[in-house]
Amino acid sequence: MSFERPIGAAADVKELEYIAALIQTTDSDKEGFVDASIDARDIKYHLRSRYGIRISKEQVRKIILSGLGGGESEDDCLDLCEVVAALMIPCLRKLVTDDWIKSDSSESFNEESDGPVSVVKSNPEEESDDEQVKDRLFHELVSTEEILRDVLSNILLLATGSPKPQPLTKELVRKIFAAFDENSLVENDELVSEMIAAAGGDALSEDTEGGAVLFNTKTFARVLTSDIMLYDPSVENRYTSNFVDAFSPAPNEGGQNTSITARNSSNEIDMSEGIDAQDAKKNALGTVGDGAKVAFNTIKDDALSGLGETVIADTEYGKITKEFTFSTLDFTLDNQRSRFHVVSVWFGFIAFYLRYFYNQGNEHSVCSGDGFGCQVGQSVFNWTIVMLLLCITGVIYFAVLGSGNDVYRRSFLDVFIGVAGVLVFVVFPLIPEFQFRAAFFSTISENPSDDIFHVTAVVVFAIIATMNLYFQFTNAIRVLFSDETIGRSKFLSRMLVGSITRDERHFKQAAVFKVNRMMDNAFKLHTKDKPGGPTSTHDLALLNFNKISDKTEPAPGFFWVWKSFFNDDLWVKEGIWIHTRLLAGMLGQIFVVILIVALYSVASRFWIDDYAENVLGEQSCKASFDVENCIAPQFNGINLGFITCTEVILEGDGCSSNQIREDVLKTLCEYIPPHPVTNETVCDNARVYSFETEYASVTGENIQQGDCEAQLTACFSYEINDDIRRAACVLGIGPNFFIPYRFEGPLCESISPINSVLDSMPKLFRQAETLIRDLSDTADDLIDKILPDIWMLRLAATVGLVTGLIVGISIFVHYIPSTVSTVLKFRSGVLPSLRDPGFIKYRKSLEGVTYILGLMIWGALSSALLTVVVFAGVTFLVVWKVTRPFLVKIIAIVIGIAATLTFKSILVTVLGRVNYAAFYRKRPWIGNVSGVALECWHLGLTTGYMLARTIKLIVAALLYVGRVDTPFLGEGIGNIGPVNLDAFPTIYRKGLLSAEAHRHPYIERLGYLYLLKIKHGSNFATASGSIWRLLFV
Repeated sequence: MSFERPIGAAADVKELEYIAALIQTTDSDKEGFVDASIDARDIKYHLRSRYGIRISKEQVRKIILSGLGGGESEDDCLDLCEVVAALMIPCLRKLVTDDWIKSDSSESFNEESDGPVSVVKSNPEEESDDEQVKDRLFHELVSTEEILRDVLSNILLLATGSPKPQPLTKELVRKIFAAFDENSLVENDELVSEMIAAAGGDALSEDTEGGAVLFNTKTFARVLTSDIMLYDPSVENRYTSNFVDAFSPAPNEGGQNTSITARNSSNEIDMSEGIDAQDAKKNALGTVGDGAKVAFNTIKDDALSGLGETVIADTEYGKITKEFTFSTLDFTLDNQRSRFHVVSVWFGFIAFYLRYFYNQGNEHSVCSGDGFGCQVGQSVFNWTIVMLLLCITGVIYFAVLGSGNDVYRRSFLDVFIGVAGVLVFVVFPLIPEFQFRAAFFSTISENPSDDIFHVTAVVVFAIIATMNLYFQFTNAIRVLFSDETIGRSKFLSRMLVGSITRDERHFKQAAVFKVNRMMDNAFKLHTKDKPGGPTSTHDLALLNFNKISDKTEPAPGFFWVWKSFFNDDLWVKEGIWIHTRLLAGMLGQIFVVILIVALYSVASRFWIDDYAENVLGEQSCKASFDVENCIAPQFNGINLGFITCTEVILEGDGCSSNQIREDVLKTLCEYIPPHPVTNETVCDNARVYSFETEYASVTGENIQQGDCEAQLTACFSYEINDDIRRAACVLGIGPNFFIPYRFEGPLCESISPINSVLDSMPKLFRQAETLIRDLSDTADDLIDKILPDIWMLRLAATVGLVTGLIVGISIFVHYIPSTVSTVLKFRSGVLPSLRDPGFIKYRKSLEGVTYILGLMIWGALSSALLTVVVFAGVTFLVVWKVTRPFLVKIIAIVIGIAATLTFKSILVTVLGRVNYAAFYRKRPWIGNVSGVALECWHLGLTTGYMLARTIKLIVAALLYVGRVDTPFLGEGIGNIGPVNLDAFPTIYRKGLLSAEAHRHPYIERLGYLYLLKIKHGSNFATASGSIWRLLFV
């Protein structure tokens, strides 16, 4: 993640080229793309995508480009200098107050002292908290008065050879144009006159010399700001969006609110009948009818507000409208109010999918048989069902549960729809009376009400419902207040503004910070090592720029990113947008990692316990009996080879886990002892249990554990006290193949009645038993050498669990730092953009960004699960008795090689210092001899190196398989013709760049200026003012 990035003005240039590459919508004209020009097409589609504004290219040229310096002709555009001049508008607007720019000035400005340039003051109520104090400090990064005086001196020196203020005449303006090689403007008398008129203000008497305005610092400030006074600096501290800032009336403006919350244009009042006619109609309606009509119209207007197209500006070049964009579904640029509302909806849909849709379609067959064609058809059918269910239900789910979170609409109807969606999708499916089953969808739980999965689902959905209802409650309160009221109130903004709108305020401040820093960096180029005397600093600036162009600094690291994430510097200073999709994906990662840990813990414990019980013979059921309560059944005087006992003590939860098979029950039923109290014989397979490998120990006087044991065959419990049962049992028969005489222990032949059973064992059976026991002992010895001990399995499972958890957490905590690092690399030019042919691939197939959420969640699941399996397996091989000797040999070899490599490293270091000067050898004969010796040695050593390289790549792949935020394969690696084996990191970068193209602080500021031009037309940012600002830049 660490890298070196350029500093100062060089970094600013790289970032400006980067935003130009983001804004441009076509790369067919290679020359036009590389020169970073922004034309009418680019602005048109930016406004359409960002705000849903429908505007033609002709309107863009006539309204926006003409005022910002780009010109009105078809080929005119904004170059980087004009972009910077536009970005400077808010900063320059803060130079002066309205009163200072409009009033007569009695203060005398002379050559030595042009006087102070006032800084605009914001509303004190909007400057009360710590963030606003921090914003005010941003404005003090540069001395605006000093910059103005320095720039003015440079302009006058280049045009006249003297920094002394002179009368602002047409001749002086033409000299300035000529000095900056703007020859096309020299003969434009109309433009020159407008530029001089911009300097006049309302009072010229104090600053005139020979009938013309004196071109001093105050005049320079006036020409830079006279056409941009409609920009309100206080919006930078409001919790409002750019659209609301532009189309809501400023505090000193009158008139109606022209924001999108105004009524739809289709509902505008028809004034064609005249006021008298309308009054007559109104009187005829009557009081009751009129009130009902008003109520109906209010409800209708509330429901239709913001739908369709709304006229936001009626210009001389035609109407400009805003269309309904369904912003609650706009996850490309997070065009909602609350980020947490969006995340809760995402989390709810993931839970909804896993609970109700997962594995749907598999129960429906499209063909019979196991043929390949049938399997393919079934698979196509299943995945088609999944596609339709997720696509259709997903759109409905997000539209309904996200309703009310629209950044443009303000309607109680949306809140009602959102609450209804919570009830329908989250609450009702949990209530048995509302559950149902459809063809491919069922809300009926297959698990009992006390099942852990059912209880977990109820808890999760209850949390989801609570969160969504809370957000709808805040949405309902928000409808009661306008965006302007909320944005200006400290209390309401903290309660109702929404996290995304709060971040938009942060991005306004980020634009302030970054533009001021850019101005400061540029000013330093003109002042560092500046010689004394009145000289132009343009050449000095170019020299200083060349000096710093190769200088770099370490980029912020992991801990800085997380610190900035929590203290808001990531937004307020760097202006990096953390996408809601990223946060939802990270929440999903935490969820699946916890799920893996829980399931793996339960499964591994179950498997190990089952292994201990069924393979190693560690019984989960301990049994004991007193032979005084036993008899040995006989048939025609012949012992049957087993005993039956009462008062058998069974301890453990495994004593009643296996219900007896019907065939075993029928065979043994007549031999199962009756209940000792009721004398009832039990032959019910619901109450009788069989056993697999459990043995019961004989107890009694002078009898120790292991002296004699009988295999448990079948029992029924007649008294239960906690985990201790008293039972009547059949003992001594193997239940699988009905093998009798299953008694083991050195004292069995001396304990009655077991001795009588063993004495009756046929000779042939006894010989077979002896042979089997000998073979069994041999097999047991072999099995003991092969079968792993319990501690080995538990250690392997624990190591796998811990490493999987570490990898899952590592993936989670690295996504945001990695994302920030990638953005900073693009901004600083470490990842090239404007002049890199490879950047074009990021501008195509943007639909691929919809993979990102699923890739993040299932990628984390895959990476953690694979890590668990691999590390658990490796740990097991290390401790397993069979593989341990081989691994010990390998480890010994590795240690031996490492020791010799350590010696080699010391030797090579010494030889390198003695014999090499960079690429050249000081003593060629030493280099030749040592080189051949090392090469011969490495010929045998590199086989191990290749094995080590393979292992390292496998481990790295495990760690990075869940990381789609950063490429694992190098540039060009993994490309087989047109196929990219790992295209997902490219897709992830497309998502970042798409968000940057809408949310970068510079682009947001340009978009706001476009909106002001649409609203105010020629009253804001005129061509003459833009030329003055271009000269300032």
